[in-house]
Amino acid sequence: MWANKIVARLASGEAPADDCGLVLVCSWPMPQEVLQAYEHLRDELRDVMPDGAYIYPASTLHCTVTTLRAFTAGPMDAELRETMRSLWMPVLNAARAMEEWPSVPFKLRINHPTLEGAAGIFRYDDLDGAVESMRSCLRKAIEAAGGKAAEGMDWSEAKALPGTPDGQIAPQIPNIVHSTVLRWSSEPPDQAAAKESFAKVAEKWTPLDIEVGRATAVFEDHPYMHLGTDGEKNIWWSSAS
Repeated sequence: MWANKIVARLASGEAPADDCGLVLVCSWPMPQEVLQAYEHLRDELRDVMPDGAYIYPASTLHCTVTTLRAFTAGPMDAELRETMRSLWMPVLNAARAMEEWPSVPFKLRINHPTLEGAAGIFRYDDLDGAVESMRSCLRKAIEAAGGKAAEGMDWSEAKALPGTPDGQIAPQIPNIVHSTVLRWSSEPPDQAAAKESFAKVAEKWTPLDIEVGRATAVFEDHPYMHLGTDGEKNIWWSSAS
């Protein structure tokens, strides 16, 4: 199954649920050169992809360093937001204080997009190893605080931070460096044809090297970082502070 009910709501313009996540991201917002190149790619994809393909707005593009709380865990009222922020601030500060934490700016390369079934993504080359270094520091800081992050899709040892309210989930460290560009609001009629159409547009992409100056922790109060052009108001921690 490629279709996603959350994406179907986004595609229809339906108001999203009140779900909210906490994510540590970098390369967001993207540099103007990336936004311009992506808008061209997006236009071409819209011309060739079948019904059901939802192509992300440029403002959503980001690289997740760590998911502190997935938005799929449900709503967060003001009290829970402050509780979770207070729990995570010292962990983020401890990670940033480690010798291994990367200096800035660091470089990423945005490679040709690929359609990997349920999602189309840009995979990045972590040219300076900075994303992996941040993840390593966060892993250590989370464990020092008494928690344990899920690694990729392996949740077997994951444990929320002590003091996390009941019903909240553990953090998750991705095992790839990427940005999502496409998901599905409904099943495509022909998956093979969809992959072929995507690939023909993707091969025109010229890989881009970008400089990244910070990582930021964000209240993800719209699914998949659909925070609009004023999303910086959702930032509650920055590695540059």
